[in-house]
Amino acid sequence: MYFRKSLGVAVLASVFLAGSVEASGMFPLGTNVLAHKSPDGNVAFVTGPDVPLLKVYRPDGSAAVYYFEFWDQSRKLAKQQGPIHARLLADGQEIPLTPVGSEADMHAADIFSGQYSVSEAALQQAAGAKSYQFQLVNEEGKVLWQQEGKGKTTQAIGRLLAARPQSYLREGVIRDEKASDSVRRDARPRIFLPNVSPTQVQAWLFLHRQSLLKDKLGKALYENFDFYYHKKDSDIVVFSGRPLGDGLPLITFETRPYNGGTMLALMKDQERYDRWQGASYTTGTMQADDDIVSLTSTWRFLDDQWDGFLNDAYKAFNDYADFGFALNMTHKKGEGNRFFVASVREDLPALAKGDELLSLNGENVAWYKPNELQLKLLQMKKPAVFHIRTSAGEERDVSIAPVIKSKENASVLPTDRDAFFKAHKIKGDNSADVNAGNYPELFMLADSTYKQPSVRELWEKAQQEKAAAKAAKKK
Repeated sequence: MYFRKSLGVAVLASVFLAGSVEASGMFPLGTNVLAHKSPDGNVAFVTGPDVPLLKVYRPDGSAAVYYFEFWDQSRKLAKQQGPIHARLLADGQEIPLTPVGSEADMHAADIFSGQYSVSEAALQQAAGAKSYQFQLVNEEGKVLWQQEGKGKTTQAIGRLLAARPQSYLREGVIRDEKASDSVRRDARPRIFLPNVSPTQVQAWLFLHRQSLLKDKLGKALYENFDFYYHKKDSDIVVFSGRPLGDGLPLITFETRPYNGGTMLALMKDQERYDRWQGASYTTGTMQADDDIVSLTSTWRFLDDQWDGFLNDAYKAFNDYADFGFALNMTHKKGEGNRFFVASVREDLPALAKGDELLSLNGENVAWYKPNELQLKLLQMKKPAVFHIRTSAGEERDVSIAPVIKSKENASVLPTDRDAFFKAHKIKGDNSADVNAGNYPELFMLADSTYKQPSVRELWEKAQQEKAAAKAAKKK
């Protein structure tokens, strides 16, 4: 299997409970830029081959703000009793960093994790450097941890500085210059499901998959996946496939409570923590490199099928838009996707089978994958303008008002998570932490639904649970 070694804040709780390991650094993002839009309208981007760098645009139009995230776990930190500070040197010159919150809360036991803001002017200065040192130091300036900047650091900072709100294409993905690059990237679609709890959404995910197995196509698509719940993180459920070549298909659904409902995220690359090896690795369905490159088309097919699974969830719990036509997609290597009308409602004479959809409300659709475009259409509640090309080559704009259909789920879903899993003989898994794949800890300064306790809060909670378990054992 293709692995990328990593460690993230998401495994902190289990690390405190299961014992520490000697390690340092955050998992690398290379020069890739991940995109995220929060429910309140914040648009954020993150990158970093050394430590993660976050850029946030607020919906009020104010200037972007930037944050570095420092993370380390080592015996040196366990021995450090006094304050710990983060420091960034660019060509030997210190770049001013301001801690977000108390630095005392960023350190507990052998772990340090905290965010620091940096001004755009200071970041512009750092972007021109040839060498970087990311450091954690004590009060006397002694270096406790250091990450040397890699050759791609300047490139990554430059890409983030260039990101604008319009650079956001879809969840997890920025708009590439070429559509052919965009359609190959993994998206991390995220939708809001109102008036339903995470437990009920998890039950629906299991039951929906069971219902799909009843027909021939559904059985072919989903039969080889088993459903598991996560023992340590109640927000996480997993569909784990049977080995494919040297890879393991792994689909993670993250269900976070939000505003009386649930934010549901679909992740196809995520972090698995191997408690036996004491390390985290990346796995999923988007591993189209290295030793499984010959299976790329198969993995892409798996990716698209699970995007459609999320669309079903949206229709189950939300009223959704129906524009009266269905699309087929064609794709040629080196090009973006092309979408053609496959069928159309009789009361839409402006469209005909075979018409090509070129843009939606002025946005070129070649950058989208099929189910991503469908999800975008499902969420539209107002008339949309479609720019089409007919089979005769004529191009024109067509405005269509959608029919709003009622949500499809009418069943009463269970509210007792443990009882549901027990009744359906669903197994739990505590050997892997898989909630880092959507990089929630990196976006928590831009999205309140990803807010996490500080390192000190996690440590204090672990100590309390340990003391309670010890007291219970004595009784």
